[in-house]
Amino acid sequence: MIKAVIFDMDGTLIDTEKIKENGWKYAGNCLGIDITNEILSQIRGTNKQYINKFLINKFNNSFDFEELYKLRENFIKTNIKQNGLKMKKGLIEVLNFLKSNNYKIALASSSHIKTIEKYLMMLNISNYFDVVVGGDMVRNGKPSPEIYITVAKLLNLPIEHCIGVEDSINGILSVHKSGMKAIMIPDLEQPTFEISNLLYAKLDSLLDLIDILHT
Repeated sequence: MIKAVIFDMDGTLIDTEKIKENGWKYAGNCLGIDITNEILSQIRGTNKQYINKFLINKFNNSFDFEELYKLRENFIKTNIKQNGLKMKKGLIEVLNFLKSNNYKIALASSSHIKTIEKYLMMLNISNYFDVVVGGDMVRNGKPSPEIYITVAKLLNLPIEHCIGVEDSINGILSVHKSGMKAIMIPDLEQPTFEISNLLYAKLDSLLDLIDILHT
């Protein structure tokens, strides 16, 4: 019996994934490194520590990662300041449905906890979440299952009573490895054949989650 729904944030609840990836490209251009779409697909959904190791290895430690990250963060902040944050279709409807039906609601995001809290406040949805865990609060980021296992423990629920909702392949791997049912709502990438076999369901939007939970 499902008692909790654990969401990813970027690309799943809010439309920030493309902004963040454009930020990586911008920062790379500033420092003279080519962060390609192929690289972005490999780091999508992961946390800062994972990306640091991946890029340093990819480019043979030929750049200052902290400077790269700072440039990217400034790009994101400027974009959001100018354009605001956009919720994914059906977000409020789904959160209200979950609350009214006594599901626990949690967030397992690779973003820094301060960024998560800021975004939730901007959208006025902080009060919906029983547990929020950021990528800087775990040792091993997605695709490791640590963040989902951590959230389940904080919810005081068995893994089998939780489902994880993600938009990225690395996110789905994290959910699956934790032992939870994995639901994918694709944003910038579609599931591969291998990833499709790991899914409990692939949905077109958050609104479809209501039907899944009714079954």
